[in-house]
Amino acid sequence: AAGRTLLDDIKDFIANGKFVLGICNGFQVLVKLGLLPNLSGAVTPEVTLTHNASGRYEDRWVTLKVNPESNSPFLKGLDTLEVPVRHGEGRLIIKDAATLAAIEEQGLNCLSYADFDGSPTDVYPHNPNGAALNCAGLTDPTGQVFGLMPHPEAFLSLYNHPDWARRKRATPSISEEGDGLKLFRNIVEHVASLPHPPTPSPGGEGEPDGRAAAGEAQQEIGSRPRLTADKKLWYERLKTFSGQMRRESTPAEDALWQALRNRQLNDAKFRRQHVIGRFIVDFICTQHNLIVEVDGEVHDEAGQAKYDTGRTYELEGVGYHVLRFTNGQVLHHLPTVLQKISAALLLHSIKN
Repeated sequence: AAGRTLLDDIKDFIANGKFVLGICNGFQVLVKLGLLPNLSGAVTPEVTLTHNASGRYEDRWVTLKVNPESNSPFLKGLDTLEVPVRHGEGRLIIKDAATLAAIEEQGLNCLSYADFDGSPTDVYPHNPNGAALNCAGLTDPTGQVFGLMPHPEAFLSLYNHPDWARRKRATPSISEEGDGLKLFRNIVEHVASLPHPPTPSPGGEGEPDGRAAAGEAQQEIGSRPRLTADKKLWYERLKTFSGQMRRESTPAEDALWQALRNRQLNDAKFRRQHVIGRFIVDFICTQHNLIVEVDGEVHDEAGQAKYDTGRTYELEGVGYHVLRFTNGQVLHHLPTVLQKISAALLLHSIKN
């Protein structure tokens, strides 16, 4: 929106309970914006990152020690990590003793450069940049914002390491996962463990729903509840994405929409790219609690198929019925697809 900045967007993202990770230049951005360490909560720069004490660009592998006092879910259960650094300006400078003490007291210096014994060190090259507190990474007091100079994404597999062959020969059973992967797995597992948000449902493209626009938390269709709009929260979060998806619809989605819009099928009112809680469904007829999804080839992949199954389970759990078709079925057998949708509308017809 006009007048908004990157900082505004990130602050809103954090306020909505999301997690932010800044790596290398991303860490520098979070520090310069005042999001790290953000001791005061005022989002004002309190530390900075500057030229390495070595006076040169550092490209080497380092060992990191995790601060056991850190509350970052990214680092849960981790003790040490081996990852590469690739930077010329990674030395953390803290503006005064009071700020340094506060960072230590709250455990915000979540990662330290370590020696071969795993002990924090200021000795070069184990500490490649001379950072204050031997600091390789910081979190904010909430643990939601985390930044580090090293590159965990560069060590996702054992084979990313320059010494992988010797290590594999020495220990054939060694894990083929790199240390950096642990950090990303941690945050995925943490987010997956969080309670699911409520499932209000603002309107998508189609005829307006007066009661939903009024922001009712719940309305009855027959004997079953249908969750509707929470304009203040979910609509504001997802309306941009649903609008973008309408503008960038696939040929199959567009073909089906042209056949469903304006009550052409069974006089049923359909909307497209409709928000239901944390999901955006392709098409929905709220009159019959029927959702129609049109899937591309990506939905054949194992991971996506598992997600789709869980998504369908959650939607059916709040009273919706879900039909799924492939792009090919819609593009090449549209009459058959429409017959199946018509049958589902009749099957799930609800008397108001």
